[in-house]
Amino acid sequence: MYRTGAADRLRRHVQALLSDLAAEHGELDVVRRGWDCDAASYDALAETFQAFDVVGGATARVRDTDGRLLLVRHGEDWADPGDARRPGENYRECAQRAVAEAAGVEVRLDALSEVQIHVARDPFDRPPLPDPALVFEASPRRGDTPEPTPGDGVAEVAWFATDELPDELLYEDLRPTAADVQ
Repeated sequence: MYRTGAADRLRRHVQALLSDLAAEHGELDVVRRGWDCDAASYDALAETFQAFDVVGGATARVRDTDGRLLLVRHGEDWADPGDARRPGENYRECAQRAVAEAAGVEVRLDALSEVQIHVARDPFDRPPLPDPALVFEASPRRGDTPEPTPGDGVAEVAWFATDELPDELLYEDLRPTAADVQ
């Protein structure tokens, strides 16, 4: 069950993570998104952090040699392959595992692209809980374009050209901007 200090401790943990990442990688793109979750999801996030000192997850924005983007669909929306961290797993290991499990593709992580902070807000007005997700730029390990295979819980996986991205994207920021095209 949620304990009063969990939100404060988790916020300090995420601030320390951001400081460490900025020291290692320089300037970071940090994107914050609100997440209206149910009480059970809020409690699970707080309990996982309290029990294992693990929070967050990682995704990989995998591009092949033609610049196509690897996306997975779990339900209605398409997104980068990603997952929550497991105890003892760092963010890089999490991203590599997530892609392998979701799409059957082994990747090389090239750079940290951005940090997304999903802020969990529950219906009972408890303090918001930050849940970081590191987004890495990646490419297939062998350099070619392997045929992806949907993993457990994945409805579909495919390579998409940037001008052919599906309408049902979880995050619109996967779409190229005018600056990306130039």
